[in-house]
This record gives sequence, structure tokens and C-alpha cells, in this order.
Amino acid sequence: MRRYVPVILFFVVLLAPLALRWAVEPRATAGASAASDGASSFDAAGAGLPLIIITPHAESIRTEFADAFSRWHHQQFGEPVFVDYRIYGGASDIVRYFDSARRTVYASLKTYKIDLVWGGGDDLFERRLKQPGYLQPVELPAEVMRRAYARREIGGLPLYDQSGPRPQWFGTALSSFGIVYNRDVLRHLAVPEPQTWSDLADPRYRGWVILADPGRSAVARTTFMVVVERAMQDAIDAGRSADEGWARGMGLVRQIAANARLFTDNGTVVPAQVGTGDVAAGMAIDFQARSQVDAVGSQPGSGSNGAAAARLAYIEPVGATAMNPDPIALVKGAQHPEVAVRFIEFVLSEQGQRLWNTRAGAAGGPRRSSLRRLPIMESVYAAPTDFTDPVNPYASSGGFNTRRDRTATSSILAELIQLSCIDLLDELRQTRQAILASPGAAELDARLAVFPFDQQEALARAKRWSEASPLERLEIGRQWTDEFRQEYARLRAEARGVAAR
Repeated sequence: MRRYVPVILFFVVLLAPLALRWAVEPRATAGASAASDGASSFDAAGAGLPLIIITPHAESIRTEFADAFSRWHHQQFGEPVFVDYRIYGGASDIVRYFDSARRTVYASLKTYKIDLVWGGGDDLFERRLKQPGYLQPVELPAEVMRRAYARREIGGLPLYDQSGPRPQWFGTALSSFGIVYNRDVLRHLAVPEPQTWSDLADPRYRGWVILADPGRSAVARTTFMVVVERAMQDAIDAGRSADEGWARGMGLVRQIAANARLFTDNGTVVPAQVGTGDVAAGMAIDFQARSQVDAVGSQPGSGSNGAAAARLAYIEPVGATAMNPDPIALVKGAQHPEVAVRFIEFVLSEQGQRLWNTRAGAAGGPRRSSLRRLPIMESVYAAPTDFTDPVNPYASSGGFNTRRDRTATSSILAELIQLSCIDLLDELRQTRQAILASPGAAELDARLAVFPFDQQEALARAKRWSEASPLERLEIGRQWTDEFRQEYARLRAEARGVAAR
């Protein structure tokens, strides 16, 4: 009998996968049939009309809108829709996909195999998707536009594309930007709660700030641009030039970066890391920060009079934040344009708009997760029933907002931060540490707080960068990095020289 044991084992190993497949397949087939039958058919993967959307949105947003749209489409047109989301990363990753697909997929098929692009901020759509020609104009019914956009702008910023007779992108929600911080960590550091961007440059935050890479995150790019814009406006208000203000804003960015423990590739990581207590504070978009504040919850007895207080908090610097639209757009060469336009109309309808801010489980709200975002339709704020955030951006937005005439350097901002802060982060930290340890700290730190060139030079560099080939950009990047490295070396040498005297 022992002779046959190897043979028996051989056949067991050979036949086991077939037996497993035979046992599993009938159940899987039955499950698929059940899912595709009846009113729940829109929940089945692959069931219904196809719609392909590329997006950086979180899973909760993707799921809630896909399910709600499929139900709505089934009621209105008799068929469900299967929304196929493509997740490639942040805004820059989406642009890289289109840049690559233009030379391959689109060149041969005249389609990007994407119907809609949704989310990532208005700068992504206006400058990085519309200008290269990746988007397709859409004419929505006049009533849809009238209800969705009672105002054409907020704080001077357009809520949808108004550059031609037919818009190429439509704002779907509003976003603002601020600071998320951990009260427990701040108490440990004996640092007061931040109120504005410059507070993050406080040396006591050294190693306790988390930032996102503006080359990968649209949130980070927008937030850093807001810091620079505020400095430009301050300079104008003081009778100085906007160009000088730009240099001071970028200098503030450097001082904040000198406190950074790390730059993450994804802005969504920032609130989560602050929530763990690994860092004290970071820059964040409003809805992600508020969701993390809720998720972490309160600490009993830590508030005034022994009351519970939230471990995390989120603040938008007064007069120093932006309120801008988060758009959606039809992609040039879309394979399912009719369904895609219906999705845009649904997102802009009152039913779609109320999904953004209605509490999960409430009538008209998401089924699973509250999305904590601000609708772009002004009329819904007149009846904020079951809203998670009782904020009306049209009533609370102040006189300051991002403006096109102050964001001319947006195209080169990420590269300048990459070369001066991220690539040289260790040297930047060492430079500021040496400066602050020097008797001449005030003068030297004031010099670090001003970028070595102004906005006009930045625009000239942006032009040179845009016209350069990939190989030329490598050499240009090395040259610019060396310039910043030499600047930091001089500041450290002066700091040591002052200390030696």
C-alpha cells in the first residue's frame, strides 16, 4: 500500500483545484443571477449601462453617487447604470494618464476610454485639462444651469467654465482649506492652537508638521498658492508690489516646510496622520479634516469645566483661505456621452446636491457615509434639513478669495517647492536650525523668509520650464536645485560666523 501513496497524493494535488472550482462556481453563478434580478440590479457589478469616470474622490463619494445615480437613471430611463471608476491617484496622476493616453490610446482610437473626469479642483480642470484639449464642451438645459448656479461666481471665482458659449467644466461642490491640528500634541509641545498659516512656521513645530507634495496633490497645490496669494495681497495693501509679496509668500512656505516631518504623496493622508498623534498639524481640505475630527471623537474631561473636547480641530484662517469649486467635465472622445451628460445633470440636481451634506441615513442623504461636503447649489442652504455641517459658504465667504490674476505662477509652483523644499528638506531643516541657534537669528530668518527671486522671475522660469524637453528639464532642475543649495549653505555659514563672533 505504501507504494501507491505517492500516486494517490499526486492525483489529490492534481484534482483539488478542479474540485474546488466545481464546488464554488454554482454558488457564484447563483449569486450573480440573484443580484441581477429585481430592484437591486443597479448594485450588481457590470449590470446596466456603462459609465467610466476617472476621479481622485474617496470611496465613500464614489459609492454613494454611483448608487444614487443608478437608481435615479433606472427610474427616469428604465435602465440602471454601472459606474466604472478609474483610480490613478491625485490630480497630477490624472494629468499624466491623459498626457500618456494622448500619444497612444487616443492617437489610434480617438478616445481616452474615459467618459468623465470628476474632482480635483478648478485649477486642474481650467489649466491642466481644458487648455491641453482633453475636455469636451457641454450645453446643459437652461433650467439645470439656472438652478445649479444662481450666482456665476463666489468671491470673484467662476463656479463653472465661462470662457466660451458652452462650458467645458462644471463646479459640483465647494471646498475651502485650513489647518487640522491635534490638541493633545499641542499641549505636549506647549504650543497655542494655530490661527493662521504663519503659525505653522513657529520653530516649536519643528518636526511636527505634515505637508502634502503639491506635485502630486491638487489640495496641496491650491493651499500653498493661497498662502502665496495672501502674502501678495498683504504687500499690495501695504503699498508694495505683488511681485515682492509673492517672494514673501514663498519664503513663508519655506519656513513652514522647514518644520515638516515629511511630505506625503496624497493630501488625504494629512488629517489621518494628525489624528494618530504622530504629528501636530497640517494643511487640509475642509471635508477631509472635518470627517477626521468626527472619526477621532472627543476626550472626556479635557474641555473647559471638565466637559468633553474634540481631540482634533480644524480652522480656516480668517481672510486667508480660498473657497473654490470642485468640477466635473466630459472627456473628449467619450464613449458613452449621453449617460455621462445625464450624470452631470444628476450631480447638479437638488437630489444630487443634497447628497453632499445630508447626514447618512436621513431622507435624501447617503446610505452609508456622510460626505461632509458643501453643495454648490445656493438654494439648498435655505432648507439645511439634516445637514452635517450648518455652513453657508455664500453667506460666510469674505472679501478674500483666490483670483486668476494672482495665480499666474501656479504652473511652476509645485516644481519650485519640490526643488527648494522637498528635494532639499534635510538641508532646509539644518539651515533654519542653524539660523535659530545664531545670535543673528532675526536677520537671517527674515532672509530665509523671502524667496531668492520674485514673481516676474518665477514667470520667466515657468516659460522656460514649459518649453523644455523632459531631458532639458532634468538639467534645469539640477541647476535650480544647486542655486537653492548654495543659498542655504551661505545662510548656514553666516549663522556659524555670527555665532563664532
